[in-house]
Amino acid sequence: NANLICSFGEISRHRTMSNLLIHDNENIIIYEDDLIKDINEDFFEANKWIHNENSVVSVSGRGETIFFEHQGLKCVLKHYHRGGILGPYLKDRYLWTGMQRSRSIREFIELDVLSNHLGLPVPRPFAARVKRSGITYVADLITIEVEDSKPLSELIREGNDGKDVWEAIGKCLCLFDEKGIYHPDLNTSNILIDNELEVYLIDFDSAGRIHDYIGSPKKTLERFHRSLEKTYKKNNKEFLESDWKIIISNFSANQRKDYFEDFPS
Repeated sequence: NANLICSFGEISRHRTMSNLLIHDNENIIIYEDDLIKDINEDFFEANKWIHNENSVVSVSGRGETIFFEHQGLKCVLKHYHRGGILGPYLKDRYLWTGMQRSRSIREFIELDVLSNHLGLPVPRPFAARVKRSGITYVADLITIEVEDSKPLSELIREGNDGKDVWEAIGKCLCLFDEKGIYHPDLNTSNILIDNELEVYLIDFDSAGRIHDYIGSPKKTLERFHRSLEKTYKKNNKEFLESDWKIIISNFSANQRKDYFEDFPS
């Protein structure tokens, strides 16, 4: 007895009529109506896809990511897991404080704004679900797969990093900077690069709303620089500041120079 709501202006001022909500006593689902016409809670259950011959399970970070295909669309299912000191105790459960603040629906709307409204290179959102149980909930997000891509961390491990990669990353970050948007946790694991050297940013669930991304490019770059050094050290390599200079030179083209006063050049 699901109740279909045909607009979600109540949860985002950025709305398109292609986004629909299904809400019952336990589940809240938001989805792109132009990508899928019929969806239910089974889509977010890992077991539905794990035993499918066209699915791939990837274990990274805090949990599993499942790559599957549905009606010709290659999709990625992410189940949210807690980090920090509460992670070992609450695992994948979050305190319910309302639909607007739920992790997966929040990220769905943010990706919709970034991709469909601002034209930035992020995965296109497919659907999101929160499943409530008392005062807590679990969350899942499905996005369209960025095909033929690898995380920057993997390229570094394989030795496939180089000048063309750093140039592409710098130009990508510049696109976000032009919109005044800065990833809250930019690191080598949430930068994807495909075979054509197109760069995408993923994992936008760290901030509460899209405006939380409007901050300091300097802080974003500092965090990214630390992540690069950490990734190289993990792989027994040394990150060259000459490579960092390539990133900065492509990011800072036509930008305010005071952003970069404290960075190596």
